Amino acid sequence: MIKIKVPATTANIGPGFDTLGLALNLYQEITVDKAADEHKIVEWPTEKWVEDDDNFVILALEKALLKKKMTHLGYHINMLRSDIPISRGLGSSAAAIVAGLFAANYLMNDCMSKNEILEIATELEGHPDNVAPAIFGNLVLATTLNGETHFSSIDFPDDLKLNVFIPDFKLSTSMARDALPNHYSRPECIFNISRVSFLIHALLTKNYEHLPLALSDKIHEPYRFPLIEDSAIIREQIGNSDAYGMFISGAGPTLIALVHQEDQTFDQIINLTDGALTHDWKLQTLDVNKTGAIIEILE
Repeated sequence: MIKIKVPATTANIGPGFDTLGLALNLYQEITVDKAADEHKIVEWPTEKWVEDDDNFVILALEKALLKKKMTHLGYHINMLRSDIPISRGLGSSAAAIVAGLFAANYLMNDCMSKNEILEIATELEGHPDNVAPAIFGNLVLATTLNGETHFSSIDFPDDLKLNVFIPDFKLSTSMARDALPNHYSRPECIFNISRVSFLIHALLTKNYEHLPLALSDKIHEPYRFPLIEDSAIIREQIGNSDAYGMFISGAGPTLIALVHQEDQTFDQIINLTDGALTHDWKLQTLDVNKTGAIIEILE
């Protein structure tokens, strides 16, 4: 039996639409045991995270078994827990897909490499920006070419922290994607190319003075902010703080402010009990996960 622990992720990081992803220290955990027969048991010891039809752990597991023609393998999966909120832009579906693929790999005696797991995960998720950091950890640049996923990891600076604003409402990825235009102007494309270039350089060299410029975006955030109630108020509060900048986490509605670890003023500026806010928001400071998915042998 093994335990699989997969981190949450935040995608895009401002201008890196569908290409940048970062692993965070919120986790989804399952255990997997091999069955002597073909019985397939899924156990939920506490309240279910998702409905059975949306169980991406099992969907991914069965997809991998089908690809390898091993659908006869039985298993006993215990869905231990998930700290990753659903439909908040923190990679809950990506974590479930990755957990399911690592579970399948265990059942098949580790016949798949992490790169092959990434390929299947990208196929299931539709793009690699969340699944890649969920597998490998840290900050990951990822894209696909001719059906093959390419990625590169960057060591995220330890002296930056992420202040994460999680609301009490959901925003579906499909709705957030439908809000985007089908075409962009040349100036908009140039804007984002320059910003993501500055972002990567700032993180690699710790030239943080470039971050306020680098975190801006014209590809997805202008169209998604109107879908996120209270975002204008929270953005104004973040703008009045010493944060380097902020961005929508994935498709939203979670918002993330990037702050230096020595900053002592941020919490004093932010007021989530503001009577003007329509919803309840929770502020968490999260670290970057640098290991990706972890497999622990329990027997």
